[in-house]
Amino acid sequence: MKFYLVIVMNVVILTEVLSPYISGISTYAEVLRKGLESRGHKVVVVTSSLHTAQASIKRGIIRCPAKRSWNKYGYECKDINDVHVIRFLRKFEPDIIHILTDTKIGYMGISLADRFHCPMVFSVIDNFADRFSDKSKLVWKIKTFFEKRHFCDMLDNAQAVTSSNKRAALFIRNAGRKKKVLLTPVATDKKRFDYKRTNRAAKLKIRKKLGIPKTATVAVFAGDLTVAKNIEFMLKVFRRRLKYEDNIHLLIVGGGTESEYLRMHCNKNHLNDRVHFAGVLAHSIMPEVLSACDIYVCSADDGLLSMSFAEAMACGLPVLVKEDKEKYVYSMIKHGVNGFVYKDDASFIKYLKKLSYFDEAEKEKLRYIVRHSLKNLNCTYMAKCMEKVYLQAKDAHHPKETLVGFDDEDLM
Repeated sequence: MKFYLVIVMNVVILTEVLSPYISGISTYAEVLRKGLESRGHKVVVVTSSLHTAQASIKRGIIRCPAKRSWNKYGYECKDINDVHVIRFLRKFEPDIIHILTDTKIGYMGISLADRFHCPMVFSVIDNFADRFSDKSKLVWKIKTFFEKRHFCDMLDNAQAVTSSNKRAALFIRNAGRKKKVLLTPVATDKKRFDYKRTNRAAKLKIRKKLGIPKTATVAVFAGDLTVAKNIEFMLKVFRRRLKYEDNIHLLIVGGGTESEYLRMHCNKNHLNDRVHFAGVLAHSIMPEVLSACDIYVCSADDGLLSMSFAEAMACGLPVLVKEDKEKYVYSMIKHGVNGFVYKDDASFIKYLKKLSYFDEAEKEKLRYIVRHSLKNLNCTYMAKCMEKVYLQAKDAHHPKETLVGFDDEDLM
């Protein structure tokens, strides 16, 4: 049995995208940073941007010049050996390099870990084989080949690997690697994501702006619009099993490779009166948008990261999600209490209608129950779990420097 002493660390988090880019990974980076800082650690986030010609440093965020790319973000860091970044981080003296992506910024992380002789942690956010939906099988195979190589490079150089989903272990095996995955939670800023901060007038104003009737029951999905999210499933259910008279509307927030296809699908099947596309919205207004809705829905098959779940539940929205016991977030769902788990379109529509029958008083009571059913859904707990991962990585990097403190059996 090994023991560790929790010490203050200088942490560098590397993510190809960050706010104002809207995605689970950018939110994850921001929440993790806030949690680590609340625990006394010093954090620098390194990201890329198309809007800077030279690496800029402001409020603990380094933004590196980026170029257009065919990766899932649409751009990537130009220079992984940027002298301005290296000069700043040399003064920072990092203890941990934490990589959230295997794109160019990920390779910068490998370079930095080698340069500063510090351990590296890699968080598995998605599956390398699901990042493209090209109609050409040949193009898909070529792109996936390179994605797999990048994925493996991160794994081979990491002293610790984390994920919020047990399925990450399967993806790692499919990539031909044997790495233990340390399960860590997702979290959100519960102070910001609180339905009580948005009054009824503000909710109605948001609905009016989005073209949603004020009396409608609104199911919302927020995230990247990709094939893996399986949003077409929900559209088919709305078309086949719901009528306009049911007064249930679907709000889709986000953008991605499937945006145009999904809009065309709605046009073709006359769903525009019940399905609303908000596009990419600033993360700062998401608490108000979520609070203006009634239910959070998700039909993703293999998604690993579930930041939007946490945000929606913090806003008091009951969740309607596809059964998936591999996700950490699944453990937060209490069927029939703070949401429902469905297996097929029949059960999806059954629970959706059940939630739509609630009157305003019942919905308000349910919001309270959902928000207060969450345990350890805060950034401080998330950071506390990640601290243990960092110490394991440090132990793997310098095994003779293990210190006394907490029991590593506490690690999730």
